[in-house]
Amino acid sequence: MGWLFTQYQTRKELILRRTRDQEHDGVTYKCLRHAAVGNVLWTVWEVTGPGEQVWRYIACDLMVPQRGYGWGYKDLSESRGPCYYSCPPAYLDLVPPANPEWRAQVRAWHAARNRKVAVGDVLVFEGLAIPEVRVIEKQGRRLIGEYAGFRYRLPPRVLARVVEQRQATAG
Repeated sequence: MGWLFTQYQTRKELILRRTRDQEHDGVTYKCLRHAAVGNVLWTVWEVTGPGEQVWRYIACDLMVPQRGYGWGYKDLSESRGPCYYSCPPAYLDLVPPANPEWRAQVRAWHAARNRKVAVGDVLVFEGLAIPEVRVIEKQGRRLIGEYAGFRYRLPPRVLARVVEQRQATAG
């Protein structure tokens, strides 16, 4: 599917619209959970069809503003294997698997983001402009790294790009 926009719609209005319960032709759609992670809206839907048949699925809406017009979205579902992995892990337990490979990537993404890092550790990246950093400062989840004499903030999403971590050595 393509992108769908509504003129003058705000991001908040888009989220409200995309999470609203609906009924069409005797089929009821109920949003059980939703979370906006950046500009990705994750939802868990329960669908009750004819004969009270019930099924659930995870949906992923990519949200984007169009200058001078409003916010729009592109909808995807788990079965399509979206290339986004920020789905809240708790959502995976609410819905039968439609794509086990995608779910494994979601779990790996969250594990990487939550990795334990100490000052002095060297983090080697894949797919970033800098190949590695040495962690020089840590305050809670806030990390500062250094590479080639420059300092870099390391938000949690960057930790998902770590392919190797060398531990700090006692010295």
